[in-house]
Amino acid sequence: MIRRQPKFRHMSFCIAIVATAGSPTLSAEASHWPAIQPLHESHTFLDPGRGDADTPFVALVKSLDGALAYRLECHNGNYDGESISTYSGDFQCALYALKGNALITGNLLAANTSDERSTDWWNRGRMRSSQLLGECLAYPEYSTDRNFKLRNMRVTLRFTDIAWGTQSDERSAPRLARFTFDISVVPDKAAKGSRAALAVGPPPPRSCYP
Repeated sequence: MIRRQPKFRHMSFCIAIVATAGSPTLSAEASHWPAIQPLHESHTFLDPGRGDADTPFVALVKSLDGALAYRLECHNGNYDGESISTYSGDFQCALYALKGNALITGNLLAANTSDERSTDWWNRGRMRSSQLLGECLAYPEYSTDRNFKLRNMRVTLRFTDIAWGTQSDERSAPRLARFTFDISVVPDKAAKGSRAALAVGPPPPRSCYP
């Protein structure tokens, strides 16, 4: 069974973030975000999170000159590897900027709000199975289709081909038996923020987010 709450562990490494908001260094970096190559990948997960199984997924976004620009990494609450993020829920993705193979930011899918920056699990990169059915479907940006606009690009996380088992989990919700995860990244000159912009539309009830 997937552990729904974040796990806390010591990290043996750190990311190289030295600029602060409003600093000349950050302003210079903001004007030189790399133009990226479009990306589209998908993967189907069967019986996700069974036992202590993880749902690993990694996609690399490249700049127009072929250099690595961003790393999208996804797991579920069973993941117990070394990471700068603590993954939780049924499936959670984080986006990091790269310099070479090194991560140079934290999770860029977290918007620049006190809530989303306060903890790894409070952002739309995390999916819980209960967000994919019922009233939550009326709020697609927090459910099946999640768009993140940042750094001159639009990142879309989409959940399709969803199937439910008859067994209920500990929250009396249907068991998530299958889903297909689809990731697309395309250039978007209107996306100006250094971190993901807030979703457009009415906020969902707390049962659907976070």
